[in-house]
Amino acid sequence: MRSFSSLFHCTAPPLGKIFDAMLQCVKQHSLDLSRLVCVTTDSAPAMTGKKKGAASLLVRHCEAAGHTQPSHKVHCIIHQESLCSKSANLTDVMPVVVKVVNSILSRSLNHRQFQALTDEVNAHYGDLLYFCEVRWLSHGAMLSRVCDLQQEIATFLRQKNLPGADHFSSLQWLARLALLTDITPHLNDLNVKLQGKNFLVTDMYSHITVFEVKLRLWDAQLAAGQFMHFPRIAACAPDDVDLNTCVGVVTSLREEFASRFTGVRPLAPGFKLFTSPFDFPVDEAPAPLQMELVELQCNDEMKAKYRTASPLSFFRDLVLPSNKFPNYIEHVKRIVAMFGSTYCCEQLFSKIKYTKSRIRSQLSDRHLNDILLLSTSSIDPDNFSMANSTNHPTNLHVS
Repeated sequence: MRSFSSLFHCTAPPLGKIFDAMLQCVKQHSLDLSRLVCVTTDSAPAMTGKKKGAASLLVRHCEAAGHTQPSHKVHCIIHQESLCSKSANLTDVMPVVVKVVNSILSRSLNHRQFQALTDEVNAHYGDLLYFCEVRWLSHGAMLSRVCDLQQEIATFLRQKNLPGADHFSSLQWLARLALLTDITPHLNDLNVKLQGKNFLVTDMYSHITVFEVKLRLWDAQLAAGQFMHFPRIAACAPDDVDLNTCVGVVTSLREEFASRFTGVRPLAPGFKLFTSPFDFPVDEAPAPLQMELVELQCNDEMKAKYRTASPLSFFRDLVLPSNKFPNYIEHVKRIVAMFGSTYCCEQLFSKIKYTKSRIRSQLSDRHLNDILLLSTSSIDPDNFSMANSTNHPTNLHVS
């Protein structure tokens, strides 16, 4: 059912060897490049360069071989969302917060004294959280903790005469901190929704589209001084909140989101044809699909069943077995075969890192390959063993 879709991740290998390694992998596994749908990368220059990028070379190789089906280059949607999120970091807020948190947590005496202060005033939290740039989702929880302990932090900084006390005593700066703290959970929530192995690219693009609509809504509401989706800003005094700053942050996010996802935006009509075949205008569909789409939309039985099923299950259980819509079936296969992110590669690298550690030096490549195969498979293995003293095997389910 699945067409061939390739998913590659590249950090910084030599430019000239990546494309050759890809072709060698294709030849080793006897893959048919005529069925190549898309190449999904993290947009490293070695992969996406227009002239010497491995993905560009692969697409041109398919064109030179006479493959009629177009292949697409897709930049990982999760990676692009992470890059967009960086535009929301206020330059006079985040560096100050990170510096203050590190000055408290990185020094043992300061850390113990701050914990004693929070315990003395019976604060809701007893400690701060570190922020790790690599695991950038952690900065949402860190900002929330700082915002809740802002009075204790201001008191401690004044007592110790540490840098940052002036900022935590400024109501205008604290309002900007509240803005950043309010908008970060929305971005983190979007990132979490995009993660996972079993998400179709249509679902991921739908989440991005929904968030862009939210940004337009927030832009209009903040311009009018409405903060119903930003509770920490709403708790600040109106005179301390700079509406221009609030609108500017949301506007920069809107512009950043609009400038990215260029690899999947042209595919949006094809996504809609898969997710909403009964609402898609027939005259806007590709010519080979128009007659089949008319027959599908006029089939009342399928239309009734479509309302109670997901697009994938509707296609798998009803459209595919019927064999009445070959062109539409081929279109859906190409959509389903696409990878929207490099999540599978990133997850595999994480498993390699934790599996083949320094204390497991005797682990061979063959054993590592078997371990990774089991850890990344969605199939639960069944092991057979002897039951007590009998000769009959017992089926043991290993989770």
